[in-house]
Amino acid sequence: MKHFLPFSPKLCLSSYGPWAAMLLALSGLATTADAQTLFGTATQYNSSGNGPVEVATGDFNGDGRPDLVLANYSSSSVGVLLAQPAPAAAGTFAATAATYALPSGANPYGVAVGDLNNDGRPDIVVANSTSNNISVLLNSATAPGTFPATATSYNTGGSFIIGVALADFDGDGRLDIVSNNYNQSLISVLLNSAATPGTFPNARTYGSGGNQPACVAVGDFNADGRPDIVTSNNSSGSIGVLLNSATIPGTFPATATAYSTGGTGPDGVAVSDMNGDGRPDIAVVNGNNGSTNGSIAIFFNSAAAPGTFPATAITYPSGGASSRRLALGDFNADGRPDLAVSNQGTSFVTVLLNAAAPAAAGTYAAAVPYATGGSGTFGVAVRDMNNDQRPDIVATNYISSTVSVLLNQSTAPLATAPALAAAGVALYPNPAHEAFTVSLPGLASSMLVEADLFNALGQVVLHSSATPAVGRSLTLQTAGLPAGVYQLRLQADATTCFKRMVIQ
Repeated sequence: MKHFLPFSPKLCLSSYGPWAAMLLALSGLATTADAQTLFGTATQYNSSGNGPVEVATGDFNGDGRPDLVLANYSSSSVGVLLAQPAPAAAGTFAATAATYALPSGANPYGVAVGDLNNDGRPDIVVANSTSNNISVLLNSATAPGTFPATATSYNTGGSFIIGVALADFDGDGRLDIVSNNYNQSLISVLLNSAATPGTFPNARTYGSGGNQPACVAVGDFNADGRPDIVTSNNSSGSIGVLLNSATIPGTFPATATAYSTGGTGPDGVAVSDMNGDGRPDIAVVNGNNGSTNGSIAIFFNSAAAPGTFPATAITYPSGGASSRRLALGDFNADGRPDLAVSNQGTSFVTVLLNAAAPAAAGTYAAAVPYATGGSGTFGVAVRDMNNDQRPDIVATNYISSTVSVLLNQSTAPLATAPALAAAGVALYPNPAHEAFTVSLPGLASSMLVEADLFNALGQVVLHSSATPAVGRSLTLQTAGLPAGVYQLRLQADATTCFKRMVIQ
């Protein structure tokens, strides 16, 4: 368990702080000044709590600017940093985060954002490591961007909960929760209540396929329209893949299928189509138990048997010490997902660019470091924070209790047309009855798509937030909605489009 407790300030500063430059030299990396400059100097903000671990993004107050939410491990709280309203510079945040208390001694680790009660406002889910539960904070209906003083907590059926992700596993149009139970080597799935959306009455558990699962992510690996689960198994050096049931959606095999990561201490995990073949692949951090030679393991989804992966992963040096988390985004606007990795021991994020040549898609260049300006860099997230259509990086600094924002300064030309306008969005069937599919053939990889369905009164009756693979689609469930004419609004980065949908 000690591997996953964030490093103490004494250990991080005495072991790595004075030796950061030497570690870079030994790993063969250029210093930030010598590297290709994709990101500017980090701007730090106070987390208003102690020991922030993970970070997630969402437009909590509906002003069109992404906000931040932090899991403050040491102070057992959630910190919410709202983006500064116009005319302040986009991508800047309030000086102080609003904080919300979690159960006593919760020690939160993972955090995820999604609209849990289908009211059109993103909510927050937190994995509490020590209180052995997950907490849900529903966004206020009367004051969007604020949350209840007391979170609602749910049992996961395990202990030491450190990872959390959201997806509609059973296809009922409501987001469900998946979390890791580190001590029991279990994955928990909490299905959203049909009677009271935004509540999670029961958890089902499944074997992680290895020992001590650390992080969790979702993706439709076998192209059946149902989200599947992948987890990193820290103590057994593997990932575990759980495919969603074809006959009872929302249920999974008793035990995940395991694949070796080719390293030790796998931690953060992410999903995207990295080689452009239309199938979601898996990337995982091998922290190698705090050594200076962390690595990134890449698993390419099988063309012959989608949903299966090679026995041996392809690995790349992560470029840092105590590598922890990773996120994906197209940083240089070439249409291929790149990697951002947090490195706790050396307090910077490293960026690995996807190969530009089509024949080499899915291979990565040497890691380039960018200083976060804080100490103990742990969590990382990617999103366009300043609405310039370029993905930026956000990272937490556990020791200095700050969050760093690194804005993308790439000079690569953007696409000539907005993402959604260029995508040739189509809806089918239309008219629809119980579900319809949104085709997004031109969408860039690793791009978050927000979908809102409005009725004739202008009310949001259905919301979805997902990152589909390149050239893939979204499926929205409409069972229970009255017949009539609806309007679908789709948002991806800074672009928006509307489509008319008829439900019979």
